[in-house]
Amino acid sequence: MKKEIIKAVYDKDLKKLLDRLNLLEKFQQGLLKCNFCNTIITFNNLQGIYKKDNNIKLVCDSPECYKKVIEELK
Repeated sequence: MKKEIIKAVYDKDLKKLLDRLNLLEKFQQGLLKCNFCNTIITFNNLQGIYKKDNNIKLVCDSPECYKKVIEELK
């Protein structure tokens, strides 16, 4: 069975991570959306950040979207 490494970020460090990814300004302006349902991502609904095909993608906390990201990363 293939092992995966899951990286976590504390809430207090999320702004720093978004800044390092050059996403903070767009995030604060409400311009970033869930990769699957196009819901605007906020601090309250952000479930995950992942990289796919050299692009940074975000996923909201919808169970359906979370299931889709798990399938996409397999």
